[in-house]
Amino acid sequence: MTRNFPFLAILLATAACQAEPSPDNEAAATKQPANEAGPQGPLPPATGADNVAAPSSPSPGPSPAPSEPEPTPDDVKSPAAAVAVLRDYCDAIAHKNYGSAYRKWAADGQAAGMSERQFADSFAKYDAFDCSFGPAGPIEGAAGSAYITIPVVVTGTLTKGGGFVMRGPITLKRVNDVPGSTAEQRRWHISSSGLKPRP
Repeated sequence: MTRNFPFLAILLATAACQAEPSPDNEAAATKQPANEAGPQGPLPPATGADNVAAPSSPSPGPSPAPSEPEPTPDDVKSPAAAVAVLRDYCDAIAHKNYGSAYRKWAADGQAAGMSERQFADSFAKYDAFDCSFGPAGPIEGAAGSAYITIPVVVTGTLTKGGGFVMRGPITLKRVNDVPGSTAEQRRWHISSSGLKPRP
């Protein structure tokens, strides 16, 4: 009797090798096709920064028109108010408060035609300074502004001794109630002076 045990063992080993899947075949079986949806459904197409539209900036609107100012009270634009400005001006000079006097001129003092230091130096020769006023003239208008002229007489003494007298008109100006004007501009300020020494 012939023994076939070795041959049968070889056949069984071969069948076992064919039945067991290889690691490569197992990975291929679990690999998901490229066109198949994932667990959350199909993925959206990738978008880059170039595909995002930049938000448009709103175009600037028209500039607002200047608002109408509050009407200037009569006691601010009256002739008496102009005389009061001149009185404060002379009092400031008499007390050597030249900065305050300088700002009684229009354009924050610039209408005086000199710097604040030059203005102060021009009064250094006066020891005493006193003003008196004549009747104010009529208020006249021009190009959005009002003007008034007041005759003034200045007397006093000089630092080097002796007295002096100056006479002449002083004109004051104020801006009318026009759009864009400030409350300060609508007050009376000195515009020009015709004071000259008199014997």
